[in-house]
Amino acid sequence: MSGGDSPDGEATGGSGGGGSAKWRCAWCDKPHDRNDPPCDNCGHHKFEKAVVPVAPEDPDHEREPVWVCPECGRVHQKNSPPCSRCGNPSLERRVPDESDYDEELAGTSYLDLLNARYVVGLAFALVAGTVLVLALLGVVTLPGMDSVPGSAGEYRGVDLDETETAFVAGLNDRRTEAGLGEYESDENVADAARLYNQGWVSEVAGTGSIPSGERLGRALDGTCGERVERITPLSRSFDEGEPALGSPDALAAALVDGYAAETGEFAEPEENLVGVDVHAGPDGSVYATVLVC
Repeated sequence: MSGGDSPDGEATGGSGGGGSAKWRCAWCDKPHDRNDPPCDNCGHHKFEKAVVPVAPEDPDHEREPVWVCPECGRVHQKNSPPCSRCGNPSLERRVPDESDYDEELAGTSYLDLLNARYVVGLAFALVAGTVLVLALLGVVTLPGMDSVPGSAGEYRGVDLDETETAFVAGLNDRRTEAGLGEYESDENVADAARLYNQGWVSEVAGTGSIPSGERLGRALDGTCGERVERITPLSRSFDEGEPALGSPDALAAALVDGYAAETGEFAEPEENLVGVDVHAGPDGSVYATVLVC
C-alpha cells in the first residue's frame, strides 16, 4: 500500500517528510512514515503504530512511557509480558528521551541492511567472484572448464599415452645417432607441454586459447629455471590404413619425423629435460607439442 489512507483510517504521507514516523516494524522497530510493509530493514510483513511520535516542540510535554524487554530491547506499547520477541517474562517501564528519537528516526544506513541474510549473500558473492577470476586466470579449474575438444586417449584406435612414451624413445634414438645425450622425461615439463597442446587444440576448435607464459611457468614450477629452450607444436593427419596408424611406435615415428622437419635441428638444452603431449583433435588431425629445457 503506497498512498491514500491506511487500514486504520489515517492518512499516510510520503517517506522522507518532516513529520513524525507514525509506524514501526513489529519485529525490528524500524520507524516508517507509512503502513506499507514489508520492512525495508528486515523484511517483516507487519507494522504497528509507533508508540512515540517525534518529540513535540513543547519542552513541558510529558512523553508516554513504553515497556522495554531487558533481555532483547524490544519496545512494547503496553506492559503485556512475555516479550513478543524473545519470550522474557518481564518488561521494564521507560520514558523515551532525545537519544531514543535520534536513533529511531535516523535514516537507514548500509549497516542496517547487513542482517544475516545479506552478510551470507555478500560473502557467497565474493567467494564465487574470486573463484571465477582465478579460473579465468588458470589458477584453478572449474567443472566443465577443463574439457578439451577431441581425445587425449586415442587417435584412430592408436593409444596416445603409449605414443608419447614411444616418441621420447624414438627422439632419443635420433639424438644418440647424432652424438647427443638423451632427453629425460619430466612430469612438470610434460604437464606444461600438455597445457600448451590442449590450449592449442582448443584455440583451433574455437573453444579456448594457448596459455600464457605465466600459466606455463606455474606448470613448470621452476623445473626449467628461467629458460625454456624450445616449444614445438606440430600437427599431422593420417587416413585409415596408413602405416602410421599401425601401432603407437609407428605413430610416434611419424611424429618424430615431423618434429625433425619442424625444428631443422636438435636443441641442446642445459637441463636435457623433455615433455611431450599428443592429442587427437576434433578435425581428424593429431596434435603434438614437444617442450625441451
